Amino acid sequence: MKKFIITLFAMIITMIPAFADIQPWVMDDIPKSAIGLFQANTNIKLYEKPDLKSEIIFDKSWHYKQPLDKDSESLFAIFMPAKELSYIYVTDVDEDWVEILYDKKNNLRGWIKKEDEFQFMPWISFYNLYGRKYGLRLLKDSPDSIKEIYSGTENASQLLGKIKMPKTIRLTTIKGNWALVSVLDIDRIPKTGFVRWRSKDGDFYMFPAMK
Repeated sequence: MKKFIITLFAMIITMIPAFADIQPWVMDDIPKSAIGLFQANTNIKLYEKPDLKSEIIFDKSWHYKQPLDKDSESLFAIFMPAKELSYIYVTDVDEDWVEILYDKKNNLRGWIKKEDEFQFMPWISFYNLYGRKYGLRLLKDSPDSIKEIYSGTENASQLLGKIKMPKTIRLTTIKGNWALVSVLDIDRIPKTGFVRWRSKDGDFYMFPAMK
């Protein structure tokens, strides 16, 4: 009887839409095809082509004070209801239009016209804004090799130390696939230098510690 009650409770929990934040936590959460993020309003209407006369292929609205349906997890890159903030992955741009990935599981894409120039943020701009504000965090499955801190943006640069269990990773600037950071680690010894936040192949190792 006890096992039945536990199973029933677990089923009910999975059926209840959650208010939990959506953010990338592991490397595979960020598609390699993404070139940045689109800050969405509470409705997105997507077109097959970057043309208002083309077919509407996706139309969705949401409210930050209401829980998302489960399918929305495949839409958002970032969803933070407490801040009324949502971002969706961008895969291409065409003048005033951006192509967004509205279904990460099935790689479905559509076009939306920007309302202003600041809605689309290339990765460098996004990291320079939110990474500087909140710092960075390691994605959970990032390799140990990216925890190495160097004096410059080359592997041949002097190795200055290694990140162990960081309390904070403060971002100063982004240079290509490298980030100049100051780390307060578990040993309480400040460490400053360059780390790789992204690979040459487009794998992400770190993400702004948004909260």
